[in-house]
Amino acid sequence: MAQNNLGAPVYITNGTGTTDAIQTAPASGSSGTVATSPSFSRSVGSATIATGQSTSSISPAAATLVVAARSGRQSVMISNITGTQPVYLTATASTTGATTGFFLAAAVGASVTIATAAAIYATSPTAGQTLSYLENY
Repeated sequence: MAQNNLGAPVYITNGTGTTDAIQTAPASGSSGTVATSPSFSRSVGSATIATGQSTSSISPAAATLVVAARSGRQSVMISNITGTQPVYLTATASTTGATTGFFLAAAVGASVTIATAAAIYATSPTAGQTLSYLENY
């Protein structure tokens, strides 16, 4: 039986994230029980993705919708394709995004992954930036 020196559970996996066997043992010299049907869960992503592109607004007071809200979405990755201006990501269209939004660097390929089902908007200081997105739902 697999055992570590603390008597803690020992998990044996097959490298794909599924469990081939799980064994536990009490610490040496102590009384205890062996778990016979432990369980666990893990996130494996989803079966569906969507991709697209959008251009950030130039007005901090009127950010552009990049990705609409989607019920059941696990995450969305947004990447700055143009990369000549920073991009500020916000939760609403009418916002002062250039002073309160999430900063995405002015670099080609600058990216962020956000775990949200909410809509995401974007604005840039002086020139619209092409943004690409990949959402996992």
